[in-house]
Amino acid sequence: MPIFLVQLSVIVLAALVCGAAAEKLGQSRVVGEIAAGLLLGPSVLGAIDIDAYRFLFSSASMPALSQLGELGLVLLMFQLGLHLDLKSLQGRRQANAPLLVALLGMLIPFALGCAIGLVSRPWIAPHAGAVGYVLFCGLALSISAVPVMARIVMDLRMADSYPATVALAAATLTDILGWLLLAMIAAFAAGTYAFDRTLRDLGLLAAFIAFSLLLAKPLWRSLLSRGKTTAPSAAILACVACYVLLSSWITAAIGFHSAFGALMAALVLRGHADLAQAWRRQVTGFVELILMPVFFAYAGIHVSLGSVQSPDFWQWFLLFLVAAVLGKFGGSYLGARWSGIPHRDARIISALMNTRGLMELIVLTIGLQLGILPVPVYSMLVLMALVTTAMTVPLLRFWQRQERMPAGNRRGAGAVTRDP
Repeated sequence: MPIFLVQLSVIVLAALVCGAAAEKLGQSRVVGEIAAGLLLGPSVLGAIDIDAYRFLFSSASMPALSQLGELGLVLLMFQLGLHLDLKSLQGRRQANAPLLVALLGMLIPFALGCAIGLVSRPWIAPHAGAVGYVLFCGLALSISAVPVMARIVMDLRMADSYPATVALAAATLTDILGWLLLAMIAAFAAGTYAFDRTLRDLGLLAAFIAFSLLLAKPLWRSLLSRGKTTAPSAAILACVACYVLLSSWITAAIGFHSAFGALMAALVLRGHADLAQAWRRQVTGFVELILMPVFFAYAGIHVSLGSVQSPDFWQWFLLFLVAAVLGKFGGSYLGARWSGIPHRDARIISALMNTRGLMELIVLTIGLQLGILPVPVYSMLVLMALVTTAMTVPLLRFWQRQERMPAGNRRGAGAVTRDP
């Protein structure tokens, strides 16, 4: 226990400093929090003083931090879901936008990634399994990071905007497909793939969604309406917290990420303003101050960039990066425009979809552990994920500044987001 308290203190302080520095540089705090994890990991702290690194982050003491970070992710996704404006997707010509953005925003970068994987394998991954490696390169370029996107949306006060709602809905669909593909690729690599298991997982997920919307939602509406004249009690908030955790556990047990369960719980409970206010007043501060820094820093701690040794490392990295940006940004933009969304909103959606961040790090770590990705390729894709994530906030802030310019100096109509 004592070393865990030291770890927590170091991470929170490092995340606080790096998050403030990131904001000074025009970035979101989440970029600074991931950078804090990199500084505390083997790439920086381990290179400076390996004994200090091993003392602070020994393998025996990391599971507690991992579980604390997972709790932070679950609560973040729930908080975000409470404020999603899904009504903006109803009764509009662009109601199919999330599906089109998700499909094109995943298929195009997936195809580009597979092409690069096919070409690059003889050069940088000659010992990797051909099918697993090529498919994994495609998956790595097609991921969007719902948790990081959620944090950016909250930092920039965009949660009520239509582009953010579309992007988050599309990213959720993308990640569901991504986790399904990851399970299939891992099974291919291990020689244990079974089509019937994939169908079973999808069936269980559909059953859980149906149960949540058709049974759980009316039950919660009835329970919360009884005390609508007063603020939710501590007992109600405790029951809500338990429901969120159990919902997250169910989706994780099915084979998808726990974040989807938390988001599903939020969709069940959203629309109750008193509940959202009570949650914000009593829970949100602890999540943002302690749990979220631990979650993002924990991911950075496990990244090692010491493998950047190959002379052609940067050439292949730039190829992965260009394909990732063109595929994800371009595919998402085409999907948004195809569904009738104006250019100004479509570019915001595309920039948010190009955020990879932590989900990418999780997927890449799994690929490394399964032996699908060699360490040099893992390092390239980690750098790609960090660069594409760091691009998002400067782009959004730049477009926000354009929105504030006189009408004669810019094209188009008014702003769609609120500047913080």
